[in-house]
Amino acid sequence: MAIRNLTGSFTRPADTTAYASGDLVANSTTAGSVDAVELTHIGNKPAGTGMIRRVILRKSGTSTTNATFRVHLMRADPATVTNGDNGAFSISGVADYLGSADVTIDEAFTDGAWGAAAPNAGSEFMIRLGPGEQSIYAMVETTAAYTPGNAEVFTIGVDLIDETP
Repeated sequence: MAIRNLTGSFTRPADTTAYASGDLVANSTTAGSVDAVELTHIGNKPAGTGMIRRVILRKSGTSTTNATFRVHLMRADPATVTNGDNGAFSISGVADYLGSADVTIDEAFTDGAWGAAAPNAGSEFMIRLGPGEQSIYAMVETTAAYTPGNAEVFTIGVDLIDETP
């Protein structure tokens, strides 16, 4: 058993257009160009298993006003992302959905802001990946009317207890 801190980042578009609650925060305003954040190395062998107890969200902007987000975790990259950044959050992939965590970014620093949360349902996300799979994927949804920084960078992290022998 090992504890791993997995992270992945994206830069949102270069604008400061306010989000409504339920909007997608992503790397592109074009649905076909949106990339889920890949969190790699779930297990040290194929078919990894483990538990995620905490989801961390950091951003390069220092404002914490209305900085509340839902981080969605999936076993596979969503096949369909219906909208781009600042559109309604709508993706496919219910069979691969692991769950979500509602993160309030409430710690401001001179170089960004930080927040963390436990899963919305249960005390952890249980992970079992198929043969050859070693990544999970994350997407971010706003849960309040948030005004972003221009080209703000979001970093998603998970604390994983890796149970792969």
